Amino acid sequence: MKNKITCLLAGAALFGATANAEIVLTDELSAYGYIDLSVFDDEGDGNTTTDAAEFELGFAFTPLDSKWSAVAEISFDGDQGGVNSDQDDSDWETVTISYQYSDTLSFTFGNILSYQGFEAFDATGLYQFSYAGPGNTPLYSANYAIGASADGSLGDFDYGVWIGESTVAGEPSDNSYEYLLAYNGIENLTVKVIVADDPNYDTTNVWASYDYGDFTFAVEHVDTDFVNAPAGADLEVTMGMVYYAMGDAGITFRYAEGEIASGAFGAWQDYEKFTISPSYAFSDNVFGLIEFSTEELGNGVNSDSDTAAVELIYSF
Repeated sequence: MKNKITCLLAGAALFGATANAEIVLTDELSAYGYIDLSVFDDEGDGNTTTDAAEFELGFAFTPLDSKWSAVAEISFDGDQGGVNSDQDDSDWETVTISYQYSDTLSFTFGNILSYQGFEAFDATGLYQFSYAGPGNTPLYSANYAIGASADGSLGDFDYGVWIGESTVAGEPSDNSYEYLLAYNGIENLTVKVIVADDPNYDTTNVWASYDYGDFTFAVEHVDTDFVNAPAGADLEVTMGMVYYAMGDAGITFRYAEGEIASGAFGAWQDYEKFTISPSYAFSDNVFGLIEFSTEELGNGVNSDSDTAAVELIYSF
């Protein structure tokens, strides 16, 4: 079951990984994607929002006997502005050309997904509906950006370096960098350290996950400092998650706590979020879940919220 969650869409390459497409169009071209439908209540009052949250379509081109490959994904997103937003839009996600220099080193160019985050960018890589950040926002500080990366393996360690162009108010600025070091020398254990150095922010993201029988355990710590940060941007949060698989069914427990700079003057406030999410794989292609979350943000005068969601994903 947990493999269906993490591999429901093994879509495009994250810094040199290859796509695991389901629909073979030719010997060299294949397609994959998913449809994400959700019902969300962020007030706890039964007034729900029904959303075709995303339709994603990707293509992977892997010529035979060639070290070159390409991936292109387009996302038709019904929620570009966040939960309960009416800003429907379409956008390119991963659009890359990769060169496999050797069995242990590859180079990738194009619109590439950030190294950051245990919680995946796509809904098919999440163990629950929401992200661990406030108001269903991710803890990581970046997602997709134009640039180039070099990714390699040194036995028990993997590494990656990404460089791209940052932006300030839509205009090109100094270069942005991300550095990845991952350890996988112990069976079923993954540990990653990601450092992001951008003219707009500095982020340190450390996470680890471990599979033990039907259990998956994960812990993540994110520390981000923004330059001229908008209210609510800076944060230092630690997240812990336990997932238990029961055949085609499963259940996720997640707890996050820390501090977030919020309010008009960016004052630091305590933050807590607890999530429980039972899930079920109806088939190899259809996956559904229910989520209940409670969230607290504030010092003394707390801003509390209870949220609920139902999600159905069809992957192909």
